[in-house]
Amino acid sequence: MIHSNVKIKQNHDIAGFVAKNVKKGEKNVHVIYKGMYISDQPEFYNYIEKLSNIFLPKLNVMVNSVCQFLVIIHKDLTADIYVNDFPVILSIKAKRNIEKGQLVSINDIADIGQIKFGDISIKADDKIMYCFKVGWKFGLYFNLDNKRQLDVDKCMLEIGALYRYLHFQHLYKVLENDTEFDELLKDGWFPFIDIIGDEYKELSKIYKDKFDFENKTLNIVDKFDSTRINKISDKWWSNELFNSKKSLISAGIDAYFQNDKNGFINCIKNLTSEIEGITRLHYFGETNKSKPKFSELVKHIIEKAKEKSGSDDSLLLPMHFLRYLDEIFFADFDLSDNKVTLSRHSSSHGVAKEDDFHKIKALQTILTLDQVYFYIN
Repeated sequence: MIHSNVKIKQNHDIAGFVAKNVKKGEKNVHVIYKGMYISDQPEFYNYIEKLSNIFLPKLNVMVNSVCQFLVIIHKDLTADIYVNDFPVILSIKAKRNIEKGQLVSINDIADIGQIKFGDISIKADDKIMYCFKVGWKFGLYFNLDNKRQLDVDKCMLEIGALYRYLHFQHLYKVLENDTEFDELLKDGWFPFIDIIGDEYKELSKIYKDKFDFENKTLNIVDKFDSTRINKISDKWWSNELFNSKKSLISAGIDAYFQNDKNGFINCIKNLTSEIEGITRLHYFGETNKSKPKFSELVKHIIEKAKEKSGSDDSLLLPMHFLRYLDEIFFADFDLSDNKVTLSRHSSSHGVAKEDDFHKIKALQTILTLDQVYFYIN
């Protein structure tokens, strides 16, 4: 069902929602004119009920039949209302090459940017309200600024961010839970771009109940067979810096495919140094500084990620990856306190423990290299 360009005339403009109870004549009333909410929040139901009661009855639309609706309120107090089947175009960063007409799944998405509504026109002096469904949950965005200073591009990015949160709520829930994220991080797991879909959701479940923990974790790792890892690495060679190291990187990947202890050791030894090398060469290419500190290299990579993502809460997760690099990949060691975890430093200095060179850590190293690719490419 579609109600395209159904125009209604309002008697009064809508300014937003009163933030708290006020008495008649009271001054300094706080009004919420802009908001982003999901159906997990009690406020969602208050706001969506009031907004839908204003607009949907005028179209004779049953609420139970609605999966999304868009309202654009113009300065002359007319409003265009669209229900259900209007075009929604999602701007994404893809993990792989995708041909026109191919089906895109959540596992193909590396990040989500703007949302646009086809050829539906939204102007700077409009107000907007959009409610949409993702899975079994809803999102609500509204910007009812009485000054009508709508930054349309920023608005579309904000809606995209809300859409992204709902699609990947399983990931953000882990990030919001310090204890859960810390435990995954300690074991070397990060929301790497290639696992942010189903695999990271499954990892989160495994770490919560711990039943058959080792086997379930290895089942996820085993999904990364030669076909999948080659799909990950094939895109790297389009980058000049990665391509210049193709033989060295491929040697590390081939070692992983041996699927034995020797292979995992060689994979980790090889790729950890190549990750550092790529970072150093990229840093030198942009700054002409040949001997940076590790802290400068890390900062450089994170700045590249911020430039790519446009926000700290994008799926590239630059600030969380900063912590991963500091605490895990470039973690220092202290022999006097027996604080030696597998990292670039402990591996290159020959003090890492043999038992730490295993398949899970080897895969995490490949996924770290892939993360760096997305940041600098």
